[in-house]
Amino acid sequence: MRHAVWRRRGALLGGILALVGLLLASPGGLIPGNEVAAQGGSMTPRAYLPLIAHNFPCLVHPEEEEIARYMIEHPDQQRSSLTCHPILAQVARERAEDMARRRYFGHVNPDGYGPNYLVRQAGYVLPTYYDTEPDANNIESIAAGYPTAEAAWDAWMNSEGHRTHLLGLHPFFAEQIEYGVGYAYDPTSPYVYYWVVITAKPGP
Repeated sequence: MRHAVWRRRGALLGGILALVGLLLASPGGLIPGNEVAAQGGSMTPRAYLPLIAHNFPCLVHPEEEEIARYMIEHPDQQRSSLTCHPILAQVARERAEDMARRRYFGHVNPDGYGPNYLVRQAGYVLPTYYDTEPDANNIESIAAGYPTAEAAWDAWMNSEGHRTHLLGLHPFFAEQIEYGVGYAYDPTSPYVYYWVVITAKPGP
């Protein structure tokens, strides 16, 4: 499996069996560069913006439920509570599907938008101090190429950056008590399996 890290306004870095860490941000705290992927591929031009959720179900796939269970039940989880939010779940799922459909892997989509922007566009209110740049990420971990939820979770747990984000091991992340999980399977795509977890602190 290949893992890569996204750096703001930078390129996707990666290598075989490499796991990602966290990026340090100045006043906003820690920013996860949390990605886990398989092979490369070409992109099909297609615009992507999440739709505003209206009674959108939270966890649709069994794989999403499994990731949520791992996150909630982990003995090192530092969050006081975790609640699935339908908008975060919708964006996470659409992020996974978009990566599969447009054959890329990264926190920034081919249109130049990162997760902070996408959840705001979908109607979720992030705290005002979260980064507002179009490509910003304070909230997302991603993985690709892992055929099961257990394999994706184990990879994240073996990465300091992912582990810190998903288990709330830093106060910045511990305040992110709402989450969404996305999963997509596309056997024609470069990585076949795509996983996304978004955690957020409700604003403002």
